[in-house]
Amino acid sequence: MHMMDAQGVVRVATGLLRGTPEEGVVVYRGVPFAQPPVGPLRFRSPLPPERWSGIRDASRPGPASYQFNSDNHSDVERIVRDIDPGVPGIMAWPGYTNATYRHNHAAEDCLYLDIWVPESAPCAVLPVYVYYHGGANAVSSGSFELERGANLAREANMIVVRPNYRMGALGWVHFGLLGGGLPEAVNLGVQDQFAALKWVHENIEAFGGDPENITIGGESAGATAVSHLLTNPNAHPYFRRAVLQSLSPFNLWCTQQRPDAVTVARMYLDLLRIDDPTRLKDIDPNRLLAVQNVLTRYFDPDRHVAWRPLGAVVEGDWVPQAPALHLSENMVAKPGLEVAIGFAKDEWQFFRGHSETVSRGSRRDVLGVLEQVFGADGAEEVYRRFHELRPDHAPGLLLSDIMSFEFFKLSSLAIARNLSAQRIPVHLFQFSYDLPGLGGRLRAVHTGDIPFLFRNHSERDLAWWPAFDGADREDVRQVSGRMGELYASFIRSGDPGARWPRFDAEHGNVLWFGRSVEPRPGLLKREWDIFQERGFGTVRSVERVLVDNVRAALASRSAA
Repeated sequence: MHMMDAQGVVRVATGLLRGTPEEGVVVYRGVPFAQPPVGPLRFRSPLPPERWSGIRDASRPGPASYQFNSDNHSDVERIVRDIDPGVPGIMAWPGYTNATYRHNHAAEDCLYLDIWVPESAPCAVLPVYVYYHGGANAVSSGSFELERGANLAREANMIVVRPNYRMGALGWVHFGLLGGGLPEAVNLGVQDQFAALKWVHENIEAFGGDPENITIGGESAGATAVSHLLTNPNAHPYFRRAVLQSLSPFNLWCTQQRPDAVTVARMYLDLLRIDDPTRLKDIDPNRLLAVQNVLTRYFDPDRHVAWRPLGAVVEGDWVPQAPALHLSENMVAKPGLEVAIGFAKDEWQFFRGHSETVSRGSRRDVLGVLEQVFGADGAEEVYRRFHELRPDHAPGLLLSDIMSFEFFKLSSLAIARNLSAQRIPVHLFQFSYDLPGLGGRLRAVHTGDIPFLFRNHSERDLAWWPAFDGADREDVRQVSGRMGELYASFIRSGDPGARWPRFDAEHGNVLWFGRSVEPRPGLLKREWDIFQERGFGTVRSVERVLVDNVRAALASRSAA
């Protein structure tokens, strides 16, 4: 039973909270779901929050997880200059993201969440959407203003919850695998994400939410968070359905195998010039950010590898199996599960659209990237067949098409096919709205769906998304309304209706989410067939070659 009074005060397990009315909702910011992971709790598993007396002011967000920002950039860049061994890579996202995602209110004390409750909540038991932010396990927060939950909560009549979690080395480098004095430092970010979900399930009824109608969702690294919860049976009692947007198994934030996680942890110690992991308990976090910067750029952008220095690790109870492998191959034993999966048409433009090969490479340059996976004959065949699908695309853009499919869409389709074969309802969408900003080169880009789905498309909001420069605001608003209605319907009930039909292998229905919003049967069948026929039609087959490639690349750098 909800416990909100007329002043927006609610009682949760640890005390009273006072929210703030705004934009037709009551928002509760900076709500602790675990104790601060600082001092002796650095590199420790999250502990339940402590009680407080009186009424806690929930009008301000808690700090974001510690990350690169205006306050520390000079110090971090100085350390990078000192430790950089001459890595050849580039940052794997467009330059504007440093400004768009900048969080100066950041600290290690970060385990907080924000809750947006429609003003109607005292009269109803509402569906709940727990949304994990993206940002490559390196940037952003649950309080990120451009992803705020007010409009979605008010217009769709649901409660929106957005948690933080530890990022960077503090949450995603697994020093506990090295032995010694940090035994709990394995999958700490995953543990934070689980702790937030458990807190919501145990407390959301106080806000008027239905603990038996919780949908978990996330985009990019947030989708990876959702995949971990789907894979962990201990999380299953705490949610009803799931939304995964821009899931990738192979990118910087994605789940790695134990030998690779050990390698990354050792690389941190080597670059920090320390040999005792326990010294990390007191190290300046800016030094950790500097190593993160170096390892993010560790390989040339044309290296065709699964390099995952900020990902979870398959280990123990928290990540018992690689999630994309499990969800695409095995039975998913969660009764009543319903899943929605989305991806962007041009995912790779975000990560490598600014690389030399994607932006202006020749056919020979592109084949050099593809040969690392498909071999010489296979690369020629894959290139030729994608060129037949998109004859107006330059070689670099064809590479982006191929990598968008390989790194994002293939796994999503494989998961959808496996779930639908088990009669688990699954709905797919492809964000296909080509955005005109930055010369149009980002196209229907990774993260481009966020303003539409969260309905945050005011002039003030879109000014922070350069890809939206020049976009027809009225058209954006109308598309947001059409797609947002389907998105909210899925979150509320798992059934968005006939306008967004279920996916199955026979019909291959994928919702086209562009200037029109409509189902398109067989939308990606030809791309799927190309990979199938080259022997790379499963997550496992791609995982195997990309891991072999990264291990060989690391060995060659060590020998140089």
